[in-house]
Amino acid sequence: MERPIVSPDRIYSFAKRCIVLVGILLAGCGTVDLEIRQNHTNPSMQPRSVAILPFTLQEPDLEKISPHKLFRTCFYNYFSYLGYVDLPLETIDKKLQQAGFTDPKKISALSHEKLREILNVDAIVRANVLSVNNFTGGIHAETAIKAKIEMLDLRTGDILWDTEHREMTYSGILSPTLVEIIQDQIDNVKVHQAYLKTAELFSINMMRKIPDPADNWKGEIRLPEITQIETNLKPNLKLKPNDRIYVNLKGDPGLTGYFDIGSWKSNIPLKEIVPGLYSGSYTINAADKVTSSLIIGTLRNKNGLTGKKFYKEGMAQFDASTTH
Repeated sequence: MERPIVSPDRIYSFAKRCIVLVGILLAGCGTVDLEIRQNHTNPSMQPRSVAILPFTLQEPDLEKISPHKLFRTCFYNYFSYLGYVDLPLETIDKKLQQAGFTDPKKISALSHEKLREILNVDAIVRANVLSVNNFTGGIHAETAIKAKIEMLDLRTGDILWDTEHREMTYSGILSPTLVEIIQDQIDNVKVHQAYLKTAELFSINMMRKIPDPADNWKGEIRLPEITQIETNLKPNLKLKPNDRIYVNLKGDPGLTGYFDIGSWKSNIPLKEIVPGLYSGSYTINAADKVTSSLIIGTLRNKNGLTGKKFYKEGMAQFDASTTH
């Protein structure tokens, strides 16, 4: 049997496509370049209450997915693990509506004095989603979100930190197997899920950079301390049904411990096996419909104060082909 002859033009075309795709991948996300303009070390100056304003979208929403709204919800879910007093999104929207403001762009343009009057918080987070993209074709699939995000101190009008970042999730010729490429392509066609996955990665990467005010309150309010969090997660490990996630926390002894898997599975108990060492696990179920999630550990004392720490070395990656 003779082998089919592949023309040089087709080889060149494929090679050129490979180079382009590799370039896209390398130019993708990277780490968030967060510029900290004001980092208050004095607890009395540190904002405590924060409201996340409705995110704005620079371009028309052609797909009617409202990725900026999805991104705001996702960002809030992860931001709430930092040591701020967070105003629920529903409360923020209701207060703004009662004040006569529903247009996100007009809300974002309000003065810091007016926002403080309406929301009664120390600071706000606002974001402008500059561009979004979801593309699936051939052996290449990508979803991207580019946004400018900042925290504004409403008491002074100062920008505390800001960033402009582009996050991208990608699949293509560099995926290890054809099966994974096909599955990634199928997942990427589900536009809502694709944007959610990208928004989660964007949010998680930001959480690694945003200063946590809880560290500055230790002298004033003694929060339970977590010195270390460990898991059995490994890079690129795709979890399947019946696989188990193990979590260990080290911290103050004699407390109540639990951990969360992202925002979809909460309060999984941790048992104190020796003073200051808490251990627990979660077994993946076939009905678990998530693609990737952050592991967050919590210790709570008798007064209801909590200390939190998330695992920065990786996320729980779920095999989408078996969890749907």
